[in-house]
Amino acid sequence: MFLRVHLDGESWLADAGIGALSLTAALRLETDVEQTTPHESRRIVREDGRYFHQVRFADGWHDVCEFTLEEMPPIDRELANWFTSAHPQSHFKSRLVVARAIPDGGRVSILNRELNVRRAGVAQTRALASASELLSVLAELFYLHFAPGTEFQCPALDWPST
Repeated sequence: MFLRVHLDGESWLADAGIGALSLTAALRLETDVEQTTPHESRRIVREDGRYFHQVRFADGWHDVCEFTLEEMPPIDRELANWFTSAHPQSHFKSRLVVARAIPDGGRVSILNRELNVRRAGVAQTRALASASELLSVLAELFYLHFAPGTEFQCPALDWPST
């Protein structure tokens, strides 16, 4: 869900909910214009009455999400929030997801046991080997500190046997 703000005669979009590609600056609601942010360049394109929020990586433009300018009814927000947090089939209930934009313009994310570090549009990915390595990475890269030995109950964290 975007928040649309009118400021000095211009429309802007803000959103902090796209996970690993969350916006780090508001975007002008203007189509076909590359917009610089503290992280990746963005643009909004329009096709067949729908808008597409896109991000630019080293290999070109990629869709982040599709949207319209219709107001989202409160019941739709309530149902979506309930589903993502409570429904047994929600991927948020069975996966570990952590994401952070970092000051140098890069991003770090974890999906299950996979660490992704993206700088200048280029990603480096590696598998985390153990629960203790996960705790170290959470502390070092995300400033999330847990007691030694903490284990997250997540089906996707299928650590290899030692």
